[in-house]
Amino acid sequence: MKQLSLFDDDGMSQLAGLIPSVRAAMNRAAGADEEGRKLLLDRINAVAVSAGVRLTAGNVKAISKDTLDKWLSPGDRDHTPSLLAVVVFCLATKNYDPLRMLLRVVGLDVLTAEDRKLRDYGRACVSEREARRKKKQLEESI
Repeated sequence: MKQLSLFDDDGMSQLAGLIPSVRAAMNRAAGADEEGRKLLLDRINAVAVSAGVRLTAGNVKAISKDTLDKWLSPGDRDHTPSLLAVVVFCLATKNYDPLRMLLRVVGLDVLTAEDRKLRDYGRACVSEREARRKKKQLEESI
């Protein structure tokens, strides 16, 4: 068994701040407007219903405004949104920063559509370079 050093950071400091950073990202995505949050609540419940998932324990099919407020409250330690709730929240807001916070703890990130285009372009450039190198080798052997 390896003893941990006080100076090694194996993601533990990020893990300790994970829930507050997820809540902060959800808060930013939800906005401060009360009417907007009520509409957001409707969108969250609609996404959950259409996906056939429950966001809380028990038989409750929809979350309440109080539950949403508890999820977004920075000081609340007892009402942490589940991973499924975070995903539904991201789908409802079309803001993936809360999910990004979760993934960064393990060294991953969310890949946007623009990122995918750039990745595919980079792969095409590498493939093209490799094809030119093979072509040059064949030309030299002729």
